[in-house]
Amino acid sequence: MKKSMQRTLLFFLCVWIFVSCEGVFTTSLVEWAQRDPSQLSRSQKINFAQEALASGDKDSMKKAYEALKDTSDPSLQPLAAELAVGAAGVKDALATVLGKVAAGSTEEEIKSALQEAFESFSDADLTLITEAATLLASAESGGGTITADQYFITGVGLLVVALKDANGDVNQIDTSSGTGQMAIDLLTKAKDQFAPDSEAAKLLNDFSGYF
Repeated sequence: MKKSMQRTLLFFLCVWIFVSCEGVFTTSLVEWAQRDPSQLSRSQKINFAQEALASGDKDSMKKAYEALKDTSDPSLQPLAAELAVGAAGVKDALATVLGKVAAGSTEEEIKSALQEAFESFSDADLTLITEAATLLASAESGGGTITADQYFITGVGLLVVALKDANGDVNQIDTSSGTGQMAIDLLTKAKDQFAPDSEAAKLLNDFSGYF
């Protein structure tokens, strides 16, 4: 069972952390960055955004996010949200937390990993995460398609925001209302995209249950 969980977590780490770029782009990220992304065409902004995500470079993701954050297009808002949490460094923190789960760590150790990650976030990072959640909510209202990883990464990010609301005490995160409740809601929506008896659904259910 433990090996099965580790394989599942390895899959999630590959899919969620090392996000691959869809399609082949003839213009390099460096060339995109030499121009103001906000002045690019819609298709160029999307290309730049996807390359920024694939690169894992926080500065590039922040530039791409700034170019897309004001979009009212529900088909683009999830992409903008993913850029925001990427620029905030949520994926790096996620690797540590999931690594603890994969290693068979206790709930206390997993919560401790989240608390340690919290200390690495700036107020600007937390603002980016909150904006990502707002974008996903807007995309939902407009009928946009949101992937499990977009729900999950933003949900984990919101747990960090909720941790700030709890004055840095991971055991005092309030998931019954406000930001904490929003975090669990997003994690639940990620889980619901998988079959109820799948390893992915069980993993997400266990993770949510820790808070």
